[in-house]
Amino acid sequence: MTHDFKRAVKYYETCLQDDPKLLDLRTDLADLYIKLRAFEDAKRVLIEALKFLKDQKPDIDTKAKNVQYLIMMSKVFLEEDTLSPDWRFKENTDAKQALIEARAI
Repeated sequence: MTHDFKRAVKYYETCLQDDPKLLDLRTDLADLYIKLRAFEDAKRVLIEALKFLKDQKPDIDTKAKNVQYLIMMSKVFLEEDTLSPDWRFKENTDAKQALIEARAI
């Protein structure tokens, strides 16, 4: 089975430019970037999502999405860290901070 990831990414990015409120699409795009190991793009999408959520009213759905994005951000930091050539098991402060923020919400 062949996947056309470039076309999928282009589709997601275009849809999000047209309507930045599509949070589920943003989640899917960040997840796709993580699978493709495009960590900088995944971080960009997640940061944009977190900025968008800051401007929304703080209801339970917004908080749940916020926590989901922070957990995904932590995953990005950890995956990115483990792929570096000099990786050793050590504390990742960025991932830790994202998890602390998620717990606080």
